[in-house]
Amino acid sequence: MAIAQTTEEPTTSEDDADDAPPEGLVDILEQMKENTDGDQVTLEDTLDSLNSRSFGPLLLVPAVMAVSPIGAIPGMSIVTGCILLLIAVQMIFSSGRPWLPQRLLDFSFSRETMTKGIDKTLPWAKWLEKFTDRRLQTITHSPFHYVIAAIIAFLALLFIPLAFLPFAVSIPGTAIALFALGMTARDGVMVILGFVVSFAAVAVAIYAWPF
Repeated sequence: MAIAQTTEEPTTSEDDADDAPPEGLVDILEQMKENTDGDQVTLEDTLDSLNSRSFGPLLLVPAVMAVSPIGAIPGMSIVTGCILLLIAVQMIFSSGRPWLPQRLLDFSFSRETMTKGIDKTLPWAKWLEKFTDRRLQTITHSPFHYVIAAIIAFLALLFIPLAFLPFAVSIPGTAIALFALGMTARDGVMVILGFVVSFAAVAVAIYAWPF
């Protein structure tokens, strides 16, 4: 028996919308809030909350956590730096979902602290997204993403020494966040801004060394 065809328009349910991958920084922050629960959350919980396997969002989460008030949690700068380094290295050599050590993924912290940090970051994220658009998309794809990954790996290494200086991690973290946002939103201008801030991060590291 043949199945009758209908001209009914496909609809998107609320559940389907919740499962959609993030398209920008605001989406990522909101999914981190909405798709996690409990008093304590782990880094694995925050990454799994994104419903995404692409490198852009997976890099954007730890970068934003490092530069936002969430980064004030003891040990967060070192842990996010290690995660960013591992993701960036695997971005160079693999196209699949990156592997991360369970010990890093199990790093836990208060969900209330996370949500408060997200609430403080959201106004800035909404302001920044006003300036994002799909432009210069060529530099957000291969082969340019190998260069981006190499720079992110180097910047992530700077997290370790700069973690001992107040707010110093925010500079390389901002550069990585711009790179990741550019990759997520396919915005080459954000990637270019990431390059600019990267130079500032290197300058700060050279000036501050050896503290």
